[in-house]
Order: sequence, then C-alpha cells, then structure tokens
Amino acid sequence: MFIRIVLIPLVLSCSVGLARADWIMLRGASSGDFTVYIDPSTHRIDKKTGLVKMLILYDLKTVPTRFQAPYLSMMGHEQYDCKEEQSRALTTAFFNGHMAKGKVVLNSSAEGAWHTVAPGSANEALWTMACAIATKP
Repeated sequence: MFIRIVLIPLVLSCSVGLARADWIMLRGASSGDFTVYIDPSTHRIDKKTGLVKMLILYDLKTVPTRFQAPYLSMMGHEQYDCKEEQSRALTTAFFNGHMAKGKVVLNSSAEGAWHTVAPGSANEALWTMACAIATKP
C-alpha cells in the first residue's frame, strides 16, 4: 500500500520535472538549418577545474539525410573549458520530434573528445554564453 500511495506519485513527479526545461533561444548560434537553445538553470561550474557544464538543445528544421536514424532535435550536456577555449559533449540524446519531444532514436553517454571552439560557429556562441555566466560575480 505504501508503494502505491507514496512512491508511485513521487517517481512520476520526479520524471516529469526532469523532462521539463526552461529553454532560451541563443541568438547568434542559430542558422537556417537549426535553432540552438540553452537551459540556464542547468549551468554548473566545477570550482576545482573551472570547467562549465550546460544543457543545450539543437532543434533542426529538417531531418538530416546522412545519419543512421532520422531525428529532428538533439539535446545534451556540454562541457566548456573557458581558459583553453574548448568544448566537448558529455551526453547526447537524439529525438524524432522537435524540441526534444518524441522518441529517443539514439543516446550516447560517452564523453566526447575536446574540440577547439571555432570562430563564428554555433559552438562559439555556446562557449561564450557558458563562460560569461561562469565569470559573473
């Protein structure tokens, strides 16, 4: 009885809370092919290393043709090194619907390699935002 009354509503409320994000469109990072969003409430700074983590979302206008599974959005945690001007993916999930809705068609929890932030790229706009928030007093 305890399980039905307490645990089931608790589990359901936690899973609904995790699925919800307060997405803000990141200007300067979008293109004709996709729009980039961030969830500033997920912004985390590692005090020891200075590395910054943030949840991001790419919402695509059309389905990419050169991918193993069709998807319309991609959501994941990214990590930014503000000193070395690098970034990497920590987790990524690909969805068959817009704005991280629908089914997950591919999921990766493998940490990606560090990549230099390319000038003028969407990643540069994300890195700039992550590092700007990290340096606020």
